[in-house]
Amino acid sequence: MESIQQQIIRQKLTIIKQLVAKDKNGDCFVLANREKNRNFMLKYGLLIEDIKNIILNLEVSDYYKGPEIDEAGFEGEIWIFTPNFQNIQLYIKIRLANNILVICISIHEYGVY
Repeated sequence: MESIQQQIIRQKLTIIKQLVAKDKNGDCFVLANREKNRNFMLKYGLLIEDIKNIILNLEVSDYYKGPEIDEAGFEGEIWIFTPNFQNIQLYIKIRLANNILVICISIHEYGVY
């Protein structure tokens, strides 16, 4: 039986995945234009669709922490996941803004900044 926390994580993941799946041209999903995100994508030859697929495959067991308030002052909850990808552990930081927009703030190898 899932704990209350696991149920909440599952509900948020469902919302995140629904938004990412229906995204067309950045209306529901945005990948932050950050050097560490670009470096990660270049290193593994990934496109934005690959990043979406990684997020679409997140599981409750990938949960690391959250929800947190965005330190930069933006609206929404911050959720952090650490899934495995190609035999490495990733760090994925997502802002869920008002359940209408997913912003992938960070995606890179865990422990690599």
